[in-house]
Amino acid sequence: MSQPEKKTLIIADSITVGELAETLNLPVTQLVGELFKNGIVATINQRIDFETATIIVGELGLDVELQRKQVDTTAVQRLHTPSERAVDRPPIVAVMGHVDHGKTSLLDAILSTKTVAGEAGGITQHISAYQTVRNNRPITLLDTPGHEAFAALRQHGATLTDVVVIVVAADDGVKPQTIEAIRFARTANAKIVVAINKIDKEAANVDMVKAQLASEHQLNPEEWGGDTVMVPVSAKTREGLDKLLDMVLLVADMEELRADVDVPAEGLVIEAHMETGRGSVVGLLVEQGMLKPGHFLVAGISYGKVRTLLDFAGKPLKSAGPSTPVTVTGFKVLPQFGDVFTTVKNEREARLLVERARQEAEKFAASTNVTGADLLKLMTQKHDTQELNVIVKADVQGSLTSVMDSLRMVDTGGEVNLRIIGSGVGNITENDVRLAGSSSAIIYGFNIELPPAVKRLAARDKVEVRLYKVIYELLDDARNTIERLLVPEVVETEVGTMTLKGIFRTVRDEVICGGEVTHGKVTTGLLVRAKHAGDQLAEVEVVSVQRQQQEAKEVFEGEMCGLSLKTHKKLSLEIGDTLEFFTRELVKRTLK
Repeated sequence: MSQPEKKTLIIADSITVGELAETLNLPVTQLVGELFKNGIVATINQRIDFETATIIVGELGLDVELQRKQVDTTAVQRLHTPSERAVDRPPIVAVMGHVDHGKTSLLDAILSTKTVAGEAGGITQHISAYQTVRNNRPITLLDTPGHEAFAALRQHGATLTDVVVIVVAADDGVKPQTIEAIRFARTANAKIVVAINKIDKEAANVDMVKAQLASEHQLNPEEWGGDTVMVPVSAKTREGLDKLLDMVLLVADMEELRADVDVPAEGLVIEAHMETGRGSVVGLLVEQGMLKPGHFLVAGISYGKVRTLLDFAGKPLKSAGPSTPVTVTGFKVLPQFGDVFTTVKNEREARLLVERARQEAEKFAASTNVTGADLLKLMTQKHDTQELNVIVKADVQGSLTSVMDSLRMVDTGGEVNLRIIGSGVGNITENDVRLAGSSSAIIYGFNIELPPAVKRLAARDKVEVRLYKVIYELLDDARNTIERLLVPEVVETEVGTMTLKGIFRTVRDEVICGGEVTHGKVTTGLLVRAKHAGDQLAEVEVVSVQRQQQEAKEVFEGEMCGLSLKTHKKLSLEIGDTLEFFTRELVKRTLK
């Protein structure tokens, strides 16, 4: 008798638990229960992806085959190929380096202003974009709080950075964040220029830095026959700054950077925050076209009309072309850091695009989706996963995104699930504290204040609020918190072995015996594995050690001794059995 054919159901990439239950003609409670059994607490309105739905159908043993609904994949982020009418554009240069190696001071010296003075730990708090001019040619400079910020922009399919200037202190050499910057630049396929800073210091050693970069990171200086431009500079004395800018332009010229200007303006959101009296203040980087006041913009699920268009120094602009960083006002709500912005004809078209984008975002919201990979991971987990709930608040949208992306990239080894249950721009509020209290969460504040009333509420509700002004310190705190949640590792250390030569007394909770130490040593307090013909009989403990009828602290290889062993039940040993001595301790684990 032939098997009946499976019923085929077609579902979309994402479907709510309620919709799937209806499609399968099952009670919602049964489906929710099956998800719960596999470690996922889901509601009727929670979305699950196609893979998860397939797994659950298999777990339920239903005679149903799911097929994925085909969707139009033509609306993919496009990379722009300049036309024949394209014009030369300024290079976009990311300045990166280890904390305190002077990247912000270097920018400050290049710009001859104090626009970034007074920042904690000498590190920029959110992406800032500037422009300088060398030989009548503009150069766009980006300063960023973390390399993850640029990684986030990369995920949007944007080709953002042309050249990466890696700042290394001549008196300190290559450090962990220097290595991160090198890795980022290579991943982004950006050209690398090394600025060896602080050459004015007595301890400066330019050749040491060059040797480190060449031997450990395959960045060979041009003067050593390599292809990496390295320029010794001093932000303090301004020595080498002109040469650095010349080298940046030279490296950029090899790339033939061009963009169209007679097309609708398009680019990226690199900063966003609210200001009293101005509303939403948004930093944009124009990639192509000419942006002008009065243009209607769409960025993600936000839109607006350009009310004011300012350059990096706050001066009004009539228009902004490719590679130009600008600040605009007029967005209805804050766009997200990393969103692609485009210009449209009018407000009606902007509203339609935003509504369509909002529907797509709700449909495929990653924050509420349960993926098949998540479910399989939960189903095969050997240990209970602990959770660390956090709420993140920051001064501007760029900082918030960078901190959140960085937290998500912390490798917890699979044992601790770091969940961001809330986030937002602005100071910590009483609502944040209440949410943290109800979910046992830690509140991380980045470059913001904790109002006195909120501080009192947090103290009363025993909610931890941790404020930071340097992104790397915040990440270190998160890693340390995760490490405290990791289950300690049990470490056993072999100490010695003995072959039994005599059994003198055996009772329910004690064995007195003697023999020769054949390896290592024996001391009081050690744990013992008693073995007969290779099979383990029991695990016991050494209570006392005697040598020639006198108490001994330790007995070494080749010596005879007597032992008193503490047992949990009667242990029958025989002459010739082996005792293996070892220690067992719990060792605090750390993240890799």
